[in-house]
Amino acid sequence: MKNLVMLCCSYGSASRWESLYRPHGGGNRRAAFSLLEVVIAMGVITVGIVGVLAVFPTALQTGHSAQDETRAAHIAQSVFGSLVAGAPSQFSAVLLPPTSLSIDLTGSSSPTSPTLYADNDGSLIPNSTNAAYAIFIYTNNSVPGFTDPGTANLVTVRVAWPATAPAANQTFRDYVRIVSKY
Repeated sequence: MKNLVMLCCSYGSASRWESLYRPHGGGNRRAAFSLLEVVIAMGVITVGIVGVLAVFPTALQTGHSAQDETRAAHIAQSVFGSLVAGAPSQFSAVLLPPTSLSIDLTGSSSPTSPTLYADNDGSLIPNSTNAAYAIFIYTNNSVPGFTDPGTANLVTVRVAWPATAPAANQTFRDYVRIVSKY
């Protein structure tokens, strides 16, 4: 049946049956890909690989941004925790451990330079050496709903990164909380 040749030809062209059952080259030819098919396949694979590799820088940048955002929130929470813990006993001079810095919550302040710093692990440090984050602490003793300015303070903790970059090149997030003496 392999060598069956149907001679149902019209106008000199081979029919479908004839081309399917006629042995080409005496039957010794093996099936293979042509050079053109290999080149096209390699081109398609190359385009796919380049497309996947183009996503990596964006994914890395997104990962770093998410890490910085998360660390900034943890740093602000650490500062607020220290302020709330020290406020009932030392409202006019709340210490921020492990530094020796104290914050006066009886007044208002708007610092123009960082109050303190944090390293890449989010630990508070007193100076900019090895700092990844700059921390500004703004205080406002005019808190809505409180009549005595000496008992509550609206504290804003601004965490900015990278710490040593000019302010125009920093990314920052502000976290706000009312800290009460009672």
